[in-house]
Amino acid sequence: MQDTIEIIANKLSGKGNGAKCLAAAQNYLNERDIPHRVHVTKAVGHGRALAQSLCAEGARTIAALGGDGTLHEVLNGMDFAAARMGFIPAGRGNDFVKGTGAASLDPVRAIADIVCGRPRDIDYLQIGDKRCLNVAGTGLDVEVLLKTAQSKNKLSYVASLFRCLLHYKPYRVLVTANGDTQIYDCIMAGVCNGTQIGGGIRLCPPALADDGKLNVLVMEKPKRVPTVLVMPKFVKGKHMNKPYTHHIVCDRVRIETPAPVQLDGEIYRNLAFEAHIMPRGLKTFAANASV
Repeated sequence: MQDTIEIIANKLSGKGNGAKCLAAAQNYLNERDIPHRVHVTKAVGHGRALAQSLCAEGARTIAALGGDGTLHEVLNGMDFAAARMGFIPAGRGNDFVKGTGAASLDPVRAIADIVCGRPRDIDYLQIGDKRCLNVAGTGLDVEVLLKTAQSKNKLSYVASLFRCLLHYKPYRVLVTANGDTQIYDCIMAGVCNGTQIGGGIRLCPPALADDGKLNVLVMEKPKRVPTVLVMPKFVKGKHMNKPYTHHIVCDRVRIETPAPVQLDGEIYRNLAFEAHIMPRGLKTFAANASV
């Protein structure tokens, strides 16, 4: 007997793309008489509360429909001893799914994969009592997110990044990993499970979501060229071998920073930036099922 699929949906994600993706997924399920229920998020944090409640009620399959922020909320409410979490990406960037191939960008194929139910286990990041799916960061990415949120004309991430780079001043961070502590004059420090942020900026191309490792990326201010001139390489992921880029592979890391921290694009203040990997802790579904 088919388990009831519990869909936690942000209909407002992606400038209304969430509603379109939900309709497509529901049509697929209705045409096949597959039992499901839809739970629409109504406020920040509601996705997490819904996931917690559904897992406590005995749900076995929960699908998160929305952007990276919605996926982040549902991830933080999941009980993976009880249920699996599927992805139906419906945001503007969908960076985690695009960077890892964890689900199809087509909502019909994404829900088909969940219905097929072929299990796949991938990693997630644990930072204090918070979980992170894609990238946790501090520095320039937080500044860009704040500027983007405050912009009246909704600047894109890349446009806001360009503006911030013109005036951004590095600050000192201490990074402890693999038993070693290093000091950096940091523009940005990211702990990566996925490869990209900001709607396609390839922050850490080597990162894999199922290798049981953290990829830590620290970018310092270039010494010989204006910081803004390195942006094209940064966007395309061609910064990894540059002297201002430091790449560390580890199981856990502590980053001592005076700045706020972002997890999957959600900003947290007063959160100690101590991350460790949860190898294959996220119980999900394999992609590429037949529709």
